[in-house]
Amino acid sequence: MKIAISCLSPLVQSSLEYFLKDSVTSEAECDFIITDDENRRDTKPLCLVLDEAYSHIRKPFNTQSLNEDLAAFYEKLTYSHKNTESSSLHTMNNALSQSANITDLESRIRTLCDESAKALADNIIALLKTR
Repeated sequence: MKIAISCLSPLVQSSLEYFLKDSVTSEAECDFIITDDENRRDTKPLCLVLDEAYSHIRKPFNTQSLNEDLAAFYEKLTYSHKNTESSSLHTMNNALSQSANITDLESRIRTLCDESAKALADNIIALLKTR
């Protein structure tokens, strides 16, 4: 698991860097980004560390709770990614074999993105309900 950390709070940033020093990498090479900025948008998945019920990482955190929360987030992320890959390959193969026009292909891509976002949200909600 490769993690980038990008927090607005210097205290949260340095604490996470200390606890996760063996897993920290650049944003370009990471699997996901841990952030305390809920308004941040990125192409990489965001793992939120907030004082909110929907936060992926509970605050205050210690080594054990942080590792548990990250393992749960990463498990949901990889599960969602595997389902998305399978669905994406199937849909893309169908689109190419039918010689779909660009408008149809764009529509299919949007649908896949929406389905992936919904699946990720459902997985996160299910995770939060188990706590």
